[in-house]
Amino acid sequence: MKSVMWRCVLICLMMFFGSAIAEPKNEVTVKDLLEQEEAEQQVQATKELNTFVGWDTLGRETPRTSLQGFLTAARQLDYQSASDYLDFRNLPFTVAADQKAEIARQLHVSLDRALWIDIDGLSGDLLGKLPENVPDYRDLVGTIDTPEGTVPVLLQRVPSSDNKRIWKISNATVAKVPLLDKYYGYSEIGEWLSIHLPNYRFMGVMLWQWLYFAVMFAIYIVAVCSAYWLLSKIAQLANLKLAYYLNFLYGPLSFLTATILTRNFSDSSNVTFAVKAVAEASTILILAWLWFLWRVVELSKSKLSEKLIAQGKKHATYLLRPAANVLKTLLVIAAILIWLENLGFSATTIMAGLGIGGLAVALASQKSVENLIGAVTLYSSTPVKVGNLCRVGKFVGTVEEIGLRATRVRTIERTVVYIANAKFIDMEIENFSEREKMAFRPNLLLEMPESNEQLTEFNAALKALLEQHELIDESPCRVYFNGFSPFAVELYVLSYITTTDFETYLQVSDALHFEIMNLLHQHKLKLAAPELLQA
Repeated sequence: MKSVMWRCVLICLMMFFGSAIAEPKNEVTVKDLLEQEEAEQQVQATKELNTFVGWDTLGRETPRTSLQGFLTAARQLDYQSASDYLDFRNLPFTVAADQKAEIARQLHVSLDRALWIDIDGLSGDLLGKLPENVPDYRDLVGTIDTPEGTVPVLLQRVPSSDNKRIWKISNATVAKVPLLDKYYGYSEIGEWLSIHLPNYRFMGVMLWQWLYFAVMFAIYIVAVCSAYWLLSKIAQLANLKLAYYLNFLYGPLSFLTATILTRNFSDSSNVTFAVKAVAEASTILILAWLWFLWRVVELSKSKLSEKLIAQGKKHATYLLRPAANVLKTLLVIAAILIWLENLGFSATTIMAGLGIGGLAVALASQKSVENLIGAVTLYSSTPVKVGNLCRVGKFVGTVEEIGLRATRVRTIERTVVYIANAKFIDMEIENFSEREKMAFRPNLLLEMPESNEQLTEFNAALKALLEQHELIDESPCRVYFNGFSPFAVELYVLSYITTTDFETYLQVSDALHFEIMNLLHQHKLKLAAPELLQA
């Protein structure tokens, strides 16, 4: 199950970066939309269209100003004024006066959906851009592909009412507007919404388009939430572990699935370049993935915590929280950088700045990082645990806390010593709490006995005493005549009290020492005097 979970996490990360980065990029970004809106506002504020040359009140003196005027009027839904930028001469069909605004509207919709126009790339010269693969009285804006052939979008110098030359959208292009509308016009719902809802734009996207795709998203949300709820109930009835994961990830998983479905299965007939730019910024998708992966990190932390507790490594769970926070921070940073790149801003420059700042932070926090790694080592290898009695260097005490920076030890003298984790893991550590039993080794130096029988009988009695005690381990249990000192004999005694509780050890040891004193009196033996040992 563990391997399956980690494979799922890896697949989720690959899908996150794949869906957010590897999508085919639209040639238009949100940054381009914002720059376009800013340029239009500047044009309107300074009235450059009317002051560039001045003989045409609509600013049709150059290809750039003429097309800018058409787009500005069309975006304000003033299609009657926008039709003044179209050349209706010599068309293959008759156009009534009240139809001109409709043709202007259809052309505007087709351009919005099929051709992104870079106004700054158009000529600001009275004669247009020369040379081009078009006659010198025309200027090529771009081409639109249709199933019935390619349609060039042209501007053309035509005579005005006062016999001066102005630029209009060529009649060759106007003649193809019905064809463009056939393939690039809005759907019936889009047509109705665009006419009846207020003319409000945000980032180049019309209000009705925001509402249209918001409703589509809401429909998918309801459908997906219902499907996952039903699946969760079925899994619970079948007593499957899948139910636990579905309940844990229900919110973000529903949101993510609905986002992906909306992006891939919505009606594309109402999608413009502005809609594509906003969609490919992947704002909602990145938020959905971020929420989902955030919950996956929480799920992983919860499962690992349960596993560590089951293994008796409860204190290692303290590291899971900072580790999860680091992972979440990295996810947020990655999401922000991907989002900025999708908006059209260069994330490379941002990364360079973060790299320099990160290097400075890394150098400044080198000791902190060492201590953090030391904490990870202490929790993973567990040479000591909180509550253990141990000797660390010259200090003997109880470990009270293993922090991210230092380990706190309460000494026998009740003082507190803080040892940096980076140093702690390199010190010699003697862990008394890891003993499975405690040694009982009384140091017996006796005066020279009057006979060998005295010492032999005493040794046998002492060994019997140890062997008969319920808390003395059966093996090893040794009592031997070890050797001579100048004025004493030395006994070798080794046994183990089967307890790890220090208070119990002291009680048993105390009772045994009294019993040994009784044996000495019974066998008329004495401990060697200190002055004899030092002679």
